[in-house]
Amino acid sequence: MKRVMIFILAVVIGLGLAGCDREGPPSGVNEEAKKTITIGVMPDVESIPLIIAYRNGYFEDEGVKVKIEHFKSAQDRDSALQGGRLDGVITDVVAVVFSNEGGTDLKIISKNDGDIELMAGKGSGIETLADIKGKSIGLSSNTIMEYTADRMLESAGISPDEVKKVIIPPLSTRLEMLQGGRIDAAILPQPLAGLGVKNGARVLASTSEVIGKAGAIAFTSESLRQNREEIKAVFRAYNRAVEYLRTEPASSYTDYIVEVQNFPAGLEASLQLPDYDKASPPDPQVVEDVVKWMRDKNLIQKDYEYSSLVDQEILREIQ
Repeated sequence: MKRVMIFILAVVIGLGLAGCDREGPPSGVNEEAKKTITIGVMPDVESIPLIIAYRNGYFEDEGVKVKIEHFKSAQDRDSALQGGRLDGVITDVVAVVFSNEGGTDLKIISKNDGDIELMAGKGSGIETLADIKGKSIGLSSNTIMEYTADRMLESAGISPDEVKKVIIPPLSTRLEMLQGGRIDAAILPQPLAGLGVKNGARVLASTSEVIGKAGAIAFTSESLRQNREEIKAVFRAYNRAVEYLRTEPASSYTDYIVEVQNFPAGLEASLQLPDYDKASPPDPQVVEDVVKWMRDKNLIQKDYEYSSLVDQEILREIQ
């Protein structure tokens, strides 16, 4: 009997020690239930914290599986979103409103960082924003690019009708036409804006100085319902990547970013990254202004409140 008791005690102690040695997933993440969270990104600077989080293993550390899917055009990204292939996207408020208008319920969790700039070509004769009246501007219509251009022009007392808008959706083509003198000005995001400056273009206005940027990190309502804990883990990893970008020298990651994001060759020297902030909700005034702009242009039929477009609970719950 005594031997039996000793054996049982040894088994109990052994199980207890095994339980102490095993490292479980972060609190709130069910290892068995979690799925891969797929996030669509574009070749831009806004996506870089996610790229770094993936490279540095922060997603794994936080107990979430993440797949980053790269797209060359917003149209392809949005088609994948509508087709149910993506849980979340690096996007903008204009695209989020269009998505909801089209029946794909999308919620903004955070703003993103990265400037959009209105630039004059080297030989355009445009020195300041006031000189742009009557000149041609390359942009994409009914997008964050057109919204940004319109608001920049209006900030200088210029009506959008006083310029010639040339519709050039591909960003690389827009930059080529600006550098080739086929358009006088263009609205471009980083990092292409930095490449334009390197090649002689002049920045007339930037979202960091003129208007609030309408960038967004958004997830489908369905994914938020089914994978809420995993999405919280995504943003914990995102915030860790922001800390890394704030403290590490650019030489530690620039080559990797240029390769993974498929940035143009030779961009390393002109790559300008924003001062990234940890995930935070978008400015209500910016969201409301985007909706107003879209309504004024008759792009949407419904009206959208901030609370219907933004999920404010995710970030509160990870603080």
